[in-house]
Amino acid sequence: MKTLAALTSVLALFTLIPAIAAGPEKITDLAEALSKAQSQNKTLFVQYGREDCGNCQELKGYIKSRRLKLPEAKFVYADVNCDDPATSRLFNEKFKVRGSTLPFVVVVAPDGTQLAARTGYGTIKQYDDLLRDAAKASKTKE
Repeated sequence: MKTLAALTSVLALFTLIPAIAAGPEKITDLAEALSKAQSQNKTLFVQYGREDCGNCQELKGYIKSRRLKLPEAKFVYADVNCDDPATSRLFNEKFKVRGSTLPFVVVVAPDGTQLAARTGYGTIKQYDDLLRDAAKASKTKE
């Protein structure tokens, strides 16, 4: 019986590892992400780009590998497609990002206020700095 319990525990651990390693849950609907961030009182990290964008894929890799830390206890992660007309309309109504290179990244307070933004390729340090700037802006907002 102990062997069966131990085997069950090991199997359960192996089924959880991919979920843990995958990084934060990704939401692909911007309206849903805004609503979830508000209802859960979390900061929203929006990545606005394309599947075939190298810079966008690099950022996704940072998040998936957890080199860019977006703890689920504090963040909602939205990976939204800029080619979707409804998403583009909502993104452009809500946020302002200077630049023209994907991805556009916006960090948003739970109430929907834009805290920080950047565009184009970024290193992990640059994204960490973006999160730090957003945290500072959030504190000054209070």
